[in-house]
Amino acid sequence: MNEKEITNVLKEALESLPYVYAFWIEGSFATGTADEYSDIDYWVDVDDEKVTDMLHNVETALQKIGELDERDDNSNGHPKLGQIVYHIKGTNPYLVLDFNWQLHSRDRNEYFYYKNDIVEGAKVIFDKDEIVRFVEIDRKIIANNKNSCRADCDYHYSQHFRVQKYILRGTLPECYAYHNRYVIEPLVIMLRLKYTPMYPHHYLLHISHHIPKADLTRLEKLLKISNLKGFDDGMKDAESWYKELQSEIYGLEE
Repeated sequence: MNEKEITNVLKEALESLPYVYAFWIEGSFATGTADEYSDIDYWVDVDDEKVTDMLHNVETALQKIGELDERDDNSNGHPKLGQIVYHIKGTNPYLVLDFNWQLHSRDRNEYFYYKNDIVEGAKVIFDKDEIVRFVEIDRKIIANNKNSCRADCDYHYSQHFRVQKYILRGTLPECYAYHNRYVIEPLVIMLRLKYTPMYPHHYLLHISHHIPKADLTRLEKLLKISNLKGFDDGMKDAESWYKELQSEIYGLEE
């Protein structure tokens, strides 16, 4: 049993229901980065009064595939959203079905997707009411992200001496913590501003899919450091790299 088969079963169960307006997938199966360890992020848009009926149809369809050995009802606190996580017994243990819904009365200005987005994507299975909207990337948001991140990143960069003093003290745990905070974090934000500028604070989440291989290899080298001398040597490379990225991102604006 794979994603396509499960999706087809759910599509058959949902598309004919007059109170279900759209069914789509988010995450790795939408962006084309899924592998054998990926879960499936499903979304539906449903009439406010028909959530129970919709879930009955979903669970009946899934149980035709196999017994549900996981059903975790999660509340995210949003009055218009809901989520249940399922797993079908006997299937790949990583093939978790993260099933989400939004009420049809949800404000449509609250949600949309960016065209050609490599970070957050959507794959529409069916859409009866133009629920899933794709818009152009907003250059003003990118400019604001660059401006809002600059001072904080420069401050963190200026605090490298905090790492250095723990190197001199010979205390690895503190050095590790400060290295992540003052060396890696601002560097990753700069990489995000270069390659995924709409998402500067996604940090390391799925970054292997978002930056070029050469940059990923360089970053991995810094992340693999496990001794004091390595932190000392790596910090020099990180500082040089940070300046390179800063010049690329902000240099033309000076």
